[in-house]
Order: sequence, then structure tokens, then C-alpha cells
Amino acid sequence: MTDSLPRIVESPFQANIQYRGRLLYPERGPLVHAQRLALAFEPEPARLHLLASPGLWYGLPELLASLPADCAVLALEADPALAELSRLCLPEGLDANPRFAFVEGFDPSALVEAARRLGRFRRVRLVRLSGGAAFSPGAYEKAEALLNEDFSAFWKNRVSLMAMGRLWVRNIFRNLARLDEMAPEPLPRFRKPVLLCGAGPSLELVLPLLHRCRGQLDLVAVDTAVGPLVQAGYLPDLVVCLEAQIWNLRDFLPLNGVALPILADLSSHPASFKAAGGRTHLSLTAIEEGPFLRRLGALALPFLSLPPLGSVGVHAFEVALRLAEAPILLAGLDFAWPVGKSHARGAPALMAAEFRRIRLSGEADFAGSFRPEARKTPSGWFSDHVLSRYAALAAELAAARKALAPGQLFDLRGPGGLDLGLRRLSPEDALALVQSFPPLPASPLPPATPPQLEDLQSSNPSPHSVGRAFLESELRELVALESILRGSSPHPGSTALGGLIAERDYLLWTQPDAHRLGELPQDLLNRILVEVAYWSGLLGELLRD
Repeated sequence: MTDSLPRIVESPFQANIQYRGRLLYPERGPLVHAQRLALAFEPEPARLHLLASPGLWYGLPELLASLPADCAVLALEADPALAELSRLCLPEGLDANPRFAFVEGFDPSALVEAARRLGRFRRVRLVRLSGGAAFSPGAYEKAEALLNEDFSAFWKNRVSLMAMGRLWVRNIFRNLARLDEMAPEPLPRFRKPVLLCGAGPSLELVLPLLHRCRGQLDLVAVDTAVGPLVQAGYLPDLVVCLEAQIWNLRDFLPLNGVALPILADLSSHPASFKAAGGRTHLSLTAIEEGPFLRRLGALALPFLSLPPLGSVGVHAFEVALRLAEAPILLAGLDFAWPVGKSHARGAPALMAAEFRRIRLSGEADFAGSFRPEARKTPSGWFSDHVLSRYAALAAELAAARKALAPGQLFDLRGPGGLDLGLRRLSPEDALALVQSFPPLPASPLPPATPPQLEDLQSSNPSPHSVGRAFLESELRELVALESILRGSSPHPGSTALGGLIAERDYLLWTQPDAHRLGELPQDLLNRILVEVAYWSGLLGELLRD
């Protein structure tokens, strides 16, 4: 008869664990066996060692002692009975070790949180020093994959911050400085069915539908879809923009002076607002969790706060989900392309390929279709890893909405795009759906007001004064910080100095070793001084204009 609960059994050598008819360590020399396994690992930098089923913690001291300073051990016990035993046997003082954590039960959020508390690592190394992992088959491999995915996302984000962080912050400051020109307004809610348009090839499929029921739809378009829609004779009710660089200005060339309402992120290129020319609405994307963006979000401005979703198409989908009170129909958000046609007709990328055509180059964008990372999809179209990831994010958003409000999301993209898990409609069914909704008057969406700003908003400050006050405060703090770093002002102490820098965490966005801030190494402080001087100079220019 097997044991239903684990128990410690004594042997002539060391204690062992007996559970469900088996010993978790070898009968002879269990401690020595675990120690040898622990010492067999070649030390590698920045590795999190995931200790599967720690049991009696044999081998853990040796493992910790052999690891480089930038490594740590995260012990995981997925079996509840074994977790209770391991907790009771935890060596005294081990839980106070900053390079160690113990998680009981397979809780993804708790696992990720514990790993982040231990530090930032490149990869996970799965370590088995006992046989307890056999009682939770697959759990530890799933935990390893989960943590590796979290680490990968973190470092990809770090790379993005290093490449784009300075541009994003520069755009934010410049946009705050010209809020008087923008005159941002709260976003209206969409009371009619929403046709959300990306610039994929399937956008062309809905043009006949627009011809028959344009007045019964709220038309929301990503910036790249403006050209195809305007050239077909349809002006969007809202254009969604997320681009920090100047390249997306070509999206607005077909407007030829026609003004369109725009929802652009505060980090978007300032020229995007002028290019659209219509009413301005602002979003604030949480590019990076930290004090800088939290302070921005607390301003008395009509922001629509959004998570970082990467793709303007997924970003626009989230906007539509936030504002729509009627069904949402998707078109052009394909995340894939057929051979020779990366976008709908009239989109800048496809037009650029057409301009490059000569008699011998064919009539399609074959270079874009057959780039090295392209992979064929079940529909016969092509996609790549980046677009597939964006499609997965869109599918997650769709699934969350479907769980709350079934029957609100519909797919008009035809058979070619990546599957988003939505009900597909024919043009006839889509027309019947749209016409079944009576027109409703628009209702404004009031901006979110942080409780701490009730007194400030009661005096009705203008957006311009709010933006200018933020920039002035930021400049004062940067000047004071620069004085400390140059030695012109008294040093406030390591903890206080680290706090002053961390409060303006955008100073660290371009630093690959930002995680070293707690140590305040001089080389990092020297580079932060360069950043402080750059931003204080820019803010001084913006406030003088």
C-alpha cells in the first residue's frame, strides 16, 4: 500500500522522504548524491536556477555557494503535500537570503513575482536534486517556459527602451509644451456599430459595405488605413496613431488639407497632430512601469490610458473596445498578407512598391512578400513572428470581451487573415447587423480624474498650463540633480540620490545596466549626468519658446 502523505524516513546514512511508494533520494548517500548534482552545473552568468521539488533541501547550500553573484535560486514545489513538508524542513535563515525564494504551488503570477524580486536574469536553468518532480509531470517545464518568456519580454522591452526611449520622452515633452495648439478633448463614446479598419489587404472587402451604410457606422481607422479609405471617398470618424517616428506622416498625404479627428499617443511624433488637422484626443501608453509615467498619468489631462500593445492595429482595437457601446466589426487587421500584396491599395507601403516598378519588376510587391522571416499560414497567406504575436494579443483582447459581452465582435476580414477567434460575417450579414441598430446620439466620455487632483481640477486649469507646470517642475528637479552629480551641491546620501534618479526613470531607459542603480557605480552616474544635461537643455529650450 502506497503512502498518501510524504514522510521522513531515517536510514543508516541520512534522512530520506518516502511518498506514494517511493523514495525521493537514493537509499545510499542521499545527501552526497544531491551535492554532486548541485556541483555538476557549470556556472553561467545571469541565470535563475529553478529548483524543482526541493524536498529536504539537500544540495542547495552547495548550489548557492557555487553560483556567480548575479545568479539566484527559486525553489518551486508544485505538489501541496510535498510543499508543506519542504516548508517545515526549510533550513534556518535561508528565507532571509536575498538570492533565494520558495514558491509553493504552481501559481504563474506568484512565480513571476518571486523571480522578479530576485533580480533580472537572462535565462532559467531547471535543477532537479530530488525525485519529487515526478509527482507533478510537466509543471516544472511549464514554469521554466513561463519564466523564460517573462525574461525574454523584459529584455526585448529593454532593447526597445534603449533604441526608442529617448525619442519617446522627447516627443512627450514636446507635445506637453504645445498643448495650447492641440487643445485636447475628451473622447466621445461610439454609439453606432464600429467598423475598425487596419490597412491589410482585406480592407478592400468592406468598401462596398461602406458605400451602402456609411452613415450608420462609426469608422475608426489606424493611421496607415487613412489613404485607402480617403481615396475610396470615406473619411474616418477617428484616426488612431501610435508612431513616434516621422515615417507615418506619409499616411496623411491623401488628406490634401481635409481635417480628421485623431487619437494620438502622447509619445507620438508632434507632426502627427498637425498632419491630421482635426480635433485632438490623447492616449497615454504605459511604455514602462515607473514613476515618470505614473506622474504623467496623474495630470489633469483627458488621457485615455492604455497598456503597451506594440502594434497600432492592436492599440486601435483596445481603443474601440474601451469606447464602443455597439458591435465592433474588424476589417484590414489581417496580421498576414497574400503573395505580392502587403497592404490594401492606397496604403503607403504598397504605393512605394508600385512607384519602384519597372517593366521587368512585375506588378506586385514580391520583395515584401518573400522576406526571410515570412512563413505560410493555413489560409495560404504569409505572416511572421512579430505579426503572429500581435494577432495573439488581439485574440486575447477579443476573448476577454467575448467572455463579458458575447455577440459584440465580428470578423469582416475574409478568409486570409490570422484567426482571432471571432465570428466571421458575410457582407450581407454585416449589412443586416448594422442596419438593425437605430442611430443614437453621441455621448462624451469624461476624462478620468485622479482623486488627488480634485482641488486642481476644480479651478479648471487649461491643458497648456498643466503641461507647462509639469515641464517647469521637471526642469527644476533636473537642474538640482545635475548640481549634485557635478559636486556643486551637497551629496544627499546614496539612498536619497538613488531615489532622485529613480523618480525620473527615463534617465535610465537608455542604460543597458540600469539594474545597477542601487549600487550607484560611478560609470553609471557619469552616463546619467549626460542624460540629465541633455534633458535639462531640451526643457529649457521648450519653455523659452
